[in-house]
Amino acid sequence: MPQFSALPLLTAAQVAQELHGGSLALDTRPPELFAAFHVRESIQISLPGNFASWAAIIIDPSRKLILIAEDVKHAKEAQNRLVRVGLECVIGYALADEHDWRKAGLPIGRISIERCEKIRHTLPAWQLVDVRSRAEWLRGHLPGAISLPLLDLDPDLDLRMRVIDPSRRGLVYCREGFRATTAASILLRDGNDDIAILVDGIEGWAALGLPLEMTSPNL
Repeated sequence: MPQFSALPLLTAAQVAQELHGGSLALDTRPPELFAAFHVRESIQISLPGNFASWAAIIIDPSRKLILIAEDVKHAKEAQNRLVRVGLECVIGYALADEHDWRKAGLPIGRISIERCEKIRHTLPAWQLVDVRSRAEWLRGHLPGAISLPLLDLDPDLDLRMRVIDPSRRGLVYCREGFRATTAASILLRDGNDDIAILVDGIEGWAALGLPLEMTSPNL
């Protein structure tokens, strides 16, 4: 059975020191809370759903992790689920506090949240990034969207920049919004602040009766 180490609560100053030393902040809060404010260069994976599976895919198991959580209960749940998939390098957790983070010199990031009803008439102005699987994309996607599956995004590589134009405002979406927020947090590590998430995703788009675009699997 996995062994769970004690999980200390880190101060903002300790978080800043650990991040400077190469640790990674893993923000486990819901998309809306992450979007409101977060530590720049953190990776967001919401605790509900396939949290541990995505973490195992995206995160280097040798990387030291600081969990950003809503409370100690959620932090311990995240730690337990991470250990079960081989991510045992959690060194502590921190509670989201924008005032304390700024005081400690931590850079703060934000992501705008958009909904299908709001953007339906301005779709051509966006660079649409579909982070679902290729198979999902082929079954139908927002008109003009490009396919960039979350599975293909590596937080430590810049391959994604060959697909996304950093000079245009990007709108990242998936089925419901969870993968989109994770993908956006990775894309933001390139320093591109002009990224938004479509929180109701393609399901929200379809619920409005709006058209989807189909693409041949040979393209």
